[in-house]
Amino acid sequence: MTCCLNPACHNPLSLGDRTMFCSNCGTRLVVLRNRYRPIKSLGGGGFGKTYLAEDIDKLQELCVIKQFAPQVHGTAALNKATELFEQEAKRLQQLGKHPQIPTLLAYFNEDNCLYLVQEFIEGQNLLLELQQQGTFNEQKARELLLDLLDILQTVHQQKVIHRDIKPENIIRRSDGKLVLIDFGASKQLTATAMTQIGTSIGSFGYASLEQMQDGEAYPASDLYSVGATCFHLLSGIHPRQLWQRQGYGWIASWRQHLQQPVSQELGQILDKLLHEEYQQRYQSAAEVLEALNSQPEPASQPVAPLVTPPPSQKKSILIRLLVIPLIVLLGVGTVYFIVVTNPFKTAQEIADRYYGEGLEKYNNKDFRGAIEDYTKVIKINPNAVAAYYNRGLAQSNLGDEQAAIEDYDRAIKINPKYSLAYVGRGIARSTLGDKQAAIDDYNQAIKIAPKYSLAYYNRGNARSALGDKQGGIEDYNQAIKINPRYSLAYNNRGNARSAVGDKQGAIEDYDRAIKINPRYSLGYNNRGLARSALGDKQGAIEDYNQAIAINPNYALAYSNRGIAHSALGNKQAAIEDFRKSADLYKQQGKESDYQDVLNRIQQLEK
Repeated sequence: MTCCLNPACHNPLSLGDRTMFCSNCGTRLVVLRNRYRPIKSLGGGGFGKTYLAEDIDKLQELCVIKQFAPQVHGTAALNKATELFEQEAKRLQQLGKHPQIPTLLAYFNEDNCLYLVQEFIEGQNLLLELQQQGTFNEQKARELLLDLLDILQTVHQQKVIHRDIKPENIIRRSDGKLVLIDFGASKQLTATAMTQIGTSIGSFGYASLEQMQDGEAYPASDLYSVGATCFHLLSGIHPRQLWQRQGYGWIASWRQHLQQPVSQELGQILDKLLHEEYQQRYQSAAEVLEALNSQPEPASQPVAPLVTPPPSQKKSILIRLLVIPLIVLLGVGTVYFIVVTNPFKTAQEIADRYYGEGLEKYNNKDFRGAIEDYTKVIKINPNAVAAYYNRGLAQSNLGDEQAAIEDYDRAIKINPKYSLAYVGRGIARSTLGDKQAAIDDYNQAIKIAPKYSLAYYNRGNARSALGDKQGGIEDYNQAIKINPRYSLAYNNRGNARSAVGDKQGAIEDYDRAIKINPRYSLGYNNRGLARSALGDKQGAIEDYNQAIAINPNYALAYSNRGIAHSALGNKQAAIEDFRKSADLYKQQGKESDYQDVLNRIQQLEK
């Protein structure tokens, strides 16, 4: 089957191999360079048309042909379109072979037309995924950010700015990995590009202020588009709709459009990605990745994240509306609309205030104060699902797991698809010793959100605790597949591997956990245990040294280092470590551990 390549043909149907001319327009059918056979039209945009094709020289391997067929008028516009088309080929060649960027296969002129041939990516773009599967939850949004930002690190290191990041230009392959496509609007980052005013290129709603107003492009411009893309997938609302009504004013109140709240941490990251002034945004993809991963040293079983609900819409005396649309489209100055504020607060505004105060108290570890504020929110709005959920987290932090479970139950009753509450309830049940009920909760969370790495991780913990180490390893594998930077999952998979005798495999996992989080004292301690079990006592001591340097109050690391010193015959060093460990255990109220270390000291002093 061969498809017609006539840009003016409005019905380029695939025709039989023996057909020489298009039945619709009469144009001769061709195989480009006697190698690339177009078989299906994939659509077209302002600069060209795209076709699915077969590479005859590679046993009909699928590829994509982009044809330069600009729908523009005037020499200047044509030259600009030609430049952009050529840029895509140059950028793909410049980026080389990257597993998440389409590979350039060919770029040539044939019959006075320009063609670009690139790797075919099997999968669907994220806009179609949103339409078919619904809005993203927080976990899925985090996974998007981790994967996409990793690609952008490479792109920006090559001094390339994409300038048109949006869901349509991100394809999810069959293996779940994301691929960034369509570099036609990309621009090489040079001193000139950063100082001269250029032509605005990008998509309304996703493009930053400096890109739309001045044609300037920076790595931070792409990061704004990443934030807008994330918002679209979380809310289901195209940012263009808000941009047309409010200009860039929507970025101050994006939370109110979400169907489900996001955690305070993710909210702060999106706030910074979406900052109107590019100097106030993250300046590199690496900075965003660091923010996503810069959490306090994790425990073996983390609590589900705190969530910030969408606040009620705030009113002000002067609200800037439609500034950029008017500047870009009408060329007029800034317009201000006068809005008189209502001096009387609504019940929702009062609830929002209590909720905000509850978040602040929770973050300051005033859990009782947080519970009081969330209770006030619930009295105003008995269906405030996020308030029940966060109150449950505060109850857990105070050790009242049963009260926490009751709050998670209420959250789930209000919203049976609230996966965060299932994980929170699972953690509480696990803490109370009911591992099987916890597994049931994690199963439900995974059913709602199949790519919820925290649910797989905690299910792995519960399975391992029940003795099913292999089942635990399988869950950790899933968590790591979803989030390759999940240091906790590597650590706990290492523990499970160690328990089944695979000490070397365990060390490899601890290595990965430490590489992701160099200040992960638990990872160093566990690697020390595995090295010690393999006979490398000196290597184990070096790991315990690292764990203690990071956490000087790490009683277990002192105790383990004492055991290693004792095995090497360093009796005095062992006694000193055991004494330090005993002092710390006593301060921490761990009587059983304290007595165990005292017994070790007595045995050495005999």
